[in-house]
Amino acid sequence: MNRKLKAILTAALILVCFTFITGCAQEASPYELNDAESYSVSVKFDANGGFFTTNTSVIVDSYNISAMEATNGQVQIPLLSPDNSLRGNDAFTAINNGFFLAGWYAERQETADGYVYSGKWDFENDRLAVDANGTYTAAEPVLTLYAAWVPVFEIQFMDLATGEQLDSLTYNPEELTEVLVPEWDAETGAIEMYKFPERKGYTFNGAYYDAEGTQPVDTVVTHSAKLDEATGTASGTVMQIYVDWMEGEWYHIYNVEQFLDNASVSGNYVIHADLNFEGEIWPSSLMYGNFGGTIEGNGHTFSNISIEQTNNSKVNAGLFGYLTETASITNLNLENVTFTIKAGTRVVGTCYGLFAGNISADADISGVTITSGTLQVDSGCYFGADDYSIGLVCGMGSADIDASNITTAAVGSAPETVVITVAEETVTVEFVTA
Repeated sequence: MNRKLKAILTAALILVCFTFITGCAQEASPYELNDAESYSVSVKFDANGGFFTTNTSVIVDSYNISAMEATNGQVQIPLLSPDNSLRGNDAFTAINNGFFLAGWYAERQETADGYVYSGKWDFENDRLAVDANGTYTAAEPVLTLYAAWVPVFEIQFMDLATGEQLDSLTYNPEELTEVLVPEWDAETGAIEMYKFPERKGYTFNGAYYDAEGTQPVDTVVTHSAKLDEATGTASGTVMQIYVDWMEGEWYHIYNVEQFLDNASVSGNYVIHADLNFEGEIWPSSLMYGNFGGTIEGNGHTFSNISIEQTNNSKVNAGLFGYLTETASITNLNLENVTFTIKAGTRVVGTCYGLFAGNISADADISGVTITSGTLQVDSGCYFGADDYSIGLVCGMGSADIDASNITTAAVGSAPETVVITVAEETVTVEFVTA
């Protein structure tokens, strides 16, 4: 705003909030005081069903036009909206719960559905023109501007599979301009839901504008509401977005840290890069646990993984302890994987394998390759019992994984005392004494 306009506003504008207390006598009304001080041209702001932060429904600006410059017999008054920061401490916001302010209008017409407005006031460019020689009183506003209220926009989030409403979001489009679609965080591997609802036990898989799931929402929800600024009205303020879900907790993995930080026997992972585990500790929850989640490798490689079996309380061990009937590991390559059965390891009743100790017949293991791997047995172990099962790929169960690139080796203080034989991927260990 230019210096001249600021000077006019400073010299000529006072804001009067009319409040009256019953029983209090006063010599003159605020209107009379304004008139006496030549502040006689007034403009009323009608909150029109709402309230100002003054707890009043109306505020009035009064002007001393005798202090303003006239051109061709008229004074051009630049109005300020009630919440304009130039008012300083006398700035007031209009509020109407469940609605947002579409603007201030000079005319309103009542209809069966409410009000229709016209003459939206442009506070930056419009001017109130009054006759410099006119007779005015502060009690009779020369202009009333009405607040036009539009219902807040609402998004109802629906389950694509069931049609059930999961949650809703209401917002003022002037305050929240974008409703972002959930996306995977490349730093954490988890999903950022933004304003979308979460669903326990499920992970977001996509959003659609239609119940048939044929019109995907890309990155930002475009609300279907239509705001007619000319009439201060809106239509279609409630819209539905249909959300598709994947069962379970899913992660999109871009680096080793993400995989290790989020390792879980119930986790589901989509791999987006080759992962080099050199110098890292493979999660014990996977090595010994009952894995029932999903790893979609997308053709990527896990490399340089080293694991050691030392826990005598565990009966299954490998990259995965036991792959349950719900486990799915697909399109993944394993390179330079070493599994060492260390001295002191429990042997009786155990199942060991480079890939898994045990694999359920219902587990989905497809497109998995092992380009290089080593199964090592420490010479300090004792295999005096027959109640154990060791396999190149798995101890119990089966998987369509080529074991030809998996080798065996004896290690420890006296490797020459260990004899390892392999027959159809089954590993037998014997100890030779002098």
